[in-house]
Amino acid sequence: MATSPTAPTPKTAETTPRAIQEFAAQRGVKKLFHFTRLENVDSILLHGLMTRSQCTAKACGAIFNDALRIDGTDAVCASISFPNYKLFWPFRQNPPDAEWVVLALHPSVMWETRAAFCKSNAASLEVTGIPIEQRMELAAFREMFEDFNLKKRIDLNILDHYPTNPQAEVLLLDGVLPKYIGGIIVPTQSIKTRLEAKYPKIRPTLNGGFFSWRRDFEHWK
Repeated sequence: MATSPTAPTPKTAETTPRAIQEFAAQRGVKKLFHFTRLENVDSILLHGLMTRSQCTAKACGAIFNDALRIDGTDAVCASISFPNYKLFWPFRQNPPDAEWVVLALHPSVMWETRAAFCKSNAASLEVTGIPIEQRMELAAFREMFEDFNLKKRIDLNILDHYPTNPQAEVLLLDGVLPKYIGGIIVPTQSIKTRLEAKYPKIRPTLNGGFFSWRRDFEHWK
């Protein structure tokens, strides 16, 4: 019997969650990162990282990083192995006195929930022109680690678990439940002390390196 042209294409072995998991292990991906304002931590520890629509439904009062989402989704954005410093830096300047933390996420969120893989900034034209369903496939995940335009990985001298483009993103379309949040990284002892006093069971990590730039930043000016 002929297949209906509107029938959904069944997942192949190349697009299954197991394939995503195996490729993540092959690249040595241990963590994803999401940066957020310190004021959001209370809600995040309770509800996890919610999409904009989820936040609106719960009236959580979250402070969003960007006023507009021109990538066409309301997903939670995360970076593989290192925060997207190209965005993190300008966000931290407006307002300059705001306090920020970086959340470490377990990589299983990429294969246990719906995730879309973007080889560059999710709002860039070279990404938004790709259907979201196509970006959820293993091929899109692999492409994050391939040469990017004229940028060659061998010239960048980056670690295997770094995506090629520092602005490459994973869109977590269902949000992030608390169980996937593996740690909170802070830039100052002051923030660390305050979080420890408020949440005795949490052990924030003091590491200013995640609030800086990636080792290959000279190539991306």
